[in-house]
Amino acid sequence: MWFSFLSLILFTTSALAQFKRPISAQNATVSSLIYGLPLSIYAPTANSIANQTGVWMTNTLFHATALEDPSSHSVVLFNVDTLYSRAVLDLSHGDLIATMPAMDPGRFVVWPFYDIFGNDVCNFGTVTNSTAGKYRVTYRAGNPGCEAARGDSEYAGTAYLPTAYGITFLRIEVGNASDVAHVVTEIQPGFTLASLPPHHAPSAPPLTPELLNSDPASGNTPLYIMQLLARLAAFSPPEVLSDAPTIDATLAAAGVHVAAQRYIPPAGVDLSRAFAAAQAAYAAIPTSPAWITLGGAWSTLAPAVAGDFGTAYTARAYIAVNAYLLLSADQAVYPFFAVTETLSSNETYVLEFGGGKPRVTGFWSLTVYDAAGFLVPNPVDRYALGDRSNMTYPDGTRVYGGTSPANSTEPFYMLLQAADNPPTAAEWAPNWLPTPAGGAAFRFVLRWFGPTAALLDGTYTYPTLTAVAANPPLPRTGPSSE
Repeated sequence: MWFSFLSLILFTTSALAQFKRPISAQNATVSSLIYGLPLSIYAPTANSIANQTGVWMTNTLFHATALEDPSSHSVVLFNVDTLYSRAVLDLSHGDLIATMPAMDPGRFVVWPFYDIFGNDVCNFGTVTNSTAGKYRVTYRAGNPGCEAARGDSEYAGTAYLPTAYGITFLRIEVGNASDVAHVVTEIQPGFTLASLPPHHAPSAPPLTPELLNSDPASGNTPLYIMQLLARLAAFSPPEVLSDAPTIDATLAAAGVHVAAQRYIPPAGVDLSRAFAAAQAAYAAIPTSPAWITLGGAWSTLAPAVAGDFGTAYTARAYIAVNAYLLLSADQAVYPFFAVTETLSSNETYVLEFGGGKPRVTGFWSLTVYDAAGFLVPNPVDRYALGDRSNMTYPDGTRVYGGTSPANSTEPFYMLLQAADNPPTAAEWAPNWLPTPAGGAAFRFVLRWFGPTAALLDGTYTYPTLTAVAANPPLPRTGPSSE
């Protein structure tokens, strides 16, 4: 039976919730679309991962052997700092063993495990001081997260997912092209996933292409979301289990028949209008209390709800659309800067890191994307700059890899200039980050891996952006390093 005791609890409490707090079918549909939107991102992502050999394969870790490039369009805002390894997780019939090898000293690694809604519920790796060994991955409705090893256990720890299905996106830091080859041959093969023999009755049906894709609403996103909710909700409870009665009541009022796995639109519901309202709600997240300012024009999702969203369903929907599979804030922080103008052929931007070197325990980078969130083609194949780049100070010495101390507050600069307009001054060459050719719209994202408190509490001075004429002289003044 797929509909376990949890489902029975949900149905009983949902009826009570509806009696106590009636909700209109239209409003329930808006809320359901916000709640279920991550499923419409999960399904195609799972399809692309599990089908990449031509045969549907879950619980298999697929290692990328090259960094992402402008042809990578499966997920928005890919980084180019790590090699990814991906797997679709199906815990319906049993647990998994995730094996992690010993790592090179100083190499940042994070192995996150996400539920079907994109919650980063458990991370193994550098920040959590995870040791080499075997980790158990299991489905447990309610109380998800990581559990440390017990003295009598053969496992170094356990990851508990609150849904029967999920996804994992292992990230291994790389420094340069030669380092990619080292990671691919010496490190990636040590990361593995394997299924354990079933030790209990199935908790859900197996995750199949038919379950994800039957009766897809081609070209009709809101209908697709509601159909996915109907098919998956019975074995995909909310992460915060105490919220299940409210969610179940909302889904029922919206026409989602969980037991029958069917969506029947209630009379009078305007699905298109409901979806427009849902989109407006999550689009407003950057102006809501869930979004915080970091200084200057930089802002980000509040750490309390970043990556692992709890009941912050609107923020979860926003991130699913704009930065799917976000890491939790203890692993990484993603400051966003809203660029509202394009560049003409005689303009550029200078980004000044006036606070000096960012304080991270892992590494950091700034990546430029086109307006759709994909990497920008350019003649030097450079998509990001950061602490592993060959950037220089105005006097020509290296920002990283030279004599500059790790805590230096000496400012350094990046040049954001169109890909078809390379800088004419050789001194700018290592600090040039190409933006789209022809002055097309773009955006950029900072990534702090292993962020320190200084990057969130206002201590660190965030970079400032100045529009200037193209090919400006390199700034020559600034405070001395510490």
